[in-house]
Amino acid sequence: MTNKDYQSAKKSLGQHFLRDHNAIQRITHAIPKGANVIEIGPGPGAITESLLERVNSLAVIEMDDRFAAHWQGVAEQNNKLSVIHGDVMQDLDAAVTSVQPEWIAGNLPYNLSGPLTAMLASYNLSGGMVLMYQREVAERIAAGPGSKTYGGLSVLVRHFYDVKRLLTLPPGAFSPPPKVHSAVILLTPHGNTPACAYWQLQKTVRQGFAHRRKTIANNFRGSITAEQFESIDIDPRKRPEQLGYEHWGKITNQLLG
Repeated sequence: MTNKDYQSAKKSLGQHFLRDHNAIQRITHAIPKGANVIEIGPGPGAITESLLERVNSLAVIEMDDRFAAHWQGVAEQNNKLSVIHGDVMQDLDAAVTSVQPEWIAGNLPYNLSGPLTAMLASYNLSGGMVLMYQREVAERIAAGPGSKTYGGLSVLVRHFYDVKRLLTLPPGAFSPPPKVHSAVILLTPHGNTPACAYWQLQKTVRQGFAHRRKTIANNFRGSITAEQFESIDIDPRKRPEQLGYEHWGKITNQLLG
């Protein structure tokens, strides 16, 4: 793609295109050679071109008509590549079912990072994910219990994955430069048996973090008594950000009876 393409990012799609060569190498090399991969939002292809040199197959999901057309043209010449021209929030489930990826990668649209991460965390991939966020969002995802930034996404990603921050990037690593720093998160399967179904955990976490300043007993008043919390070794006076994944699993199972 030309430099003009980099400079014509669409604000409505939250586009900021990575241009830092070292970052591109670290992101793509986190994915093993020969893997089957889905990339979200390839844009002009800084990560995509590097991935195509490493992977067995690559499916890209692109909403922007310009870039979708470009990658469809590339796919006609490269049988490793397939293109899904659409909205990732609407098309990701079908793509994962069809492609059966081992890995998912992407510079996620800033305006979709929360709901898209909640969706991504529901997929139990054999390889993992390499995902780029605003640094503030990445810190929330990677945070542990007791941190002020720990929240619902922190719990959900740990249903299937261990979380590690891979690198942090300044605004100048992108074109156009965002107003904030960015960070890349590496999710790798921990292999533990989940405490419950993901959608059940998601429902529990949504209720539990609805009022962060309230105690966990207050957030589940009418559903779980203080005595029931104590019976599953959870102090009902604790606040939601003080509870680790295993506690949220216990709460979910208590709600299910």
